[in-house]
Amino acid sequence: MPYKEQHVVEFWNWFASNASRIHDAYRRDEDGWLDTNISPRIDRIADHLNWELGPYNDPDDTFVLSPTIRDNLPVTRAAIAIAPQIAGWHFLPAKPAKELLSLTFCAHECKINADDWRYRLTAYNNGEFVEIEIFVNASSGFPSGLDDLFCELVIESLLGEEYRLDRVGYLILNIVNDNTTIEKSTSIKHLKDHLAQVLRPAQNEA
Repeated sequence: MPYKEQHVVEFWNWFASNASRIHDAYRRDEDGWLDTNISPRIDRIADHLNWELGPYNDPDDTFVLSPTIRDNLPVTRAAIAIAPQIAGWHFLPAKPAKELLSLTFCAHECKINADDWRYRLTAYNNGEFVEIEIFVNASSGFPSGLDDLFCELVIESLLGEEYRLDRVGYLILNIVNDNTTIEKSTSIKHLKDHLAQVLRPAQNEA
């Protein structure tokens, strides 16, 4: 995926000069200022990039440069590799996994709870990547037309964006009457541990 390194450097120079203002805007929920000042600069780096801010599980502020698509992983990794060192900040090349008490998500005025979802894996290329079939009970009232969005939200929250894009292929949603009867299916809460057993280490993890 082509990107312009000059715009990466320009972005980090701007960020370093405005880190205190960005911190204050984030803490004050000044979403308009953040979007106006950050999004156009991110758009100049490469297509389809996104970003987000958060403390996550770290006391420092975190800036995430989100690849959104698999082809952008080299872009975000390269960009984060040259991020400046700023006290009170750290930087990530993708959205991290989240530690949630409940898999509950809201989007487009819809709300889902995925705590009772189940899945089934199919591994390919000797464990290089997997395809995930997801089984959701019809009684849950899953919102029509938002399959891709909510499946991505659930899987990314469990695995993190980088792992999801790098090691997971298709996500296939199945609405069923009783997902506990699906052969070889497993509770969604076990997905991350299951993948650690099924997937072989990536080259940069070996």
